Amino acid sequence: MKHIVQIVALLMGSILFAFAQTTPDSSKSLGDVARESRKEKKDQAKIVLSDETQQLRKPLIPDVFDGGIDNIDEIFKAISDYRSTHNLEETEAAVRNWYEKHDALLASAIEENRRIEQRERDRLLGYRDRDMQPHSQEEYQEIQHIELVSRREDLRHKQENGLLSARIQQAFIRLRPQMKSKYGMNIEWFKIRCGNGNCSY
Repeated sequence: MKHIVQIVALLMGSILFAFAQTTPDSSKSLGDVARESRKEKKDQAKIVLSDETQQLRKPLIPDVFDGGIDNIDEIFKAISDYRSTHNLEETEAAVRNWYEKHDALLASAIEENRRIEQRERDRLLGYRDRDMQPHSQEEYQEIQHIELVSRREDLRHKQENGLLSARIQQAFIRLRPQMKSKYGMNIEWFKIRCGNGNCSY
């Protein structure tokens, strides 16, 4: 027992000595060191979560589906604010970048819904891949379950795509004439997709 106590004492002494050697100011107490460490962590957190950092992540012009609400007024304001400090060509380029991003999302949503509708038609006609042909009652039930889950997922995606498409189209319809009447922009490139092509006004 005496030997164990001596070993523990030696280990504690070595740890305290090493700590004293690696600490710049050995007069500081452990409480001071702990407080300084917490302060450094707080300062680092402030830098990571600063308004400037979050501002850098924000798009120049808000997304039309941001938060799932109608934010067309925020979009108009962002364009007006940008125009107040930039010339017409720069503003048109910024709006065009925003438009092309959302037009690509709209095209993708429309195309995905077309594929979903084709799958729905194939199901009604009884089309199946060869790999999905049942060879037993158990396989038939499993395939039925897979198709049920697939139909539910397709329905959910179709509704989401429809909602997204409607929001983007409505924003485009409201924004397009304003770009010409308010700023005198050339809006020949500002086409509005519909399910069957372009439906620009």
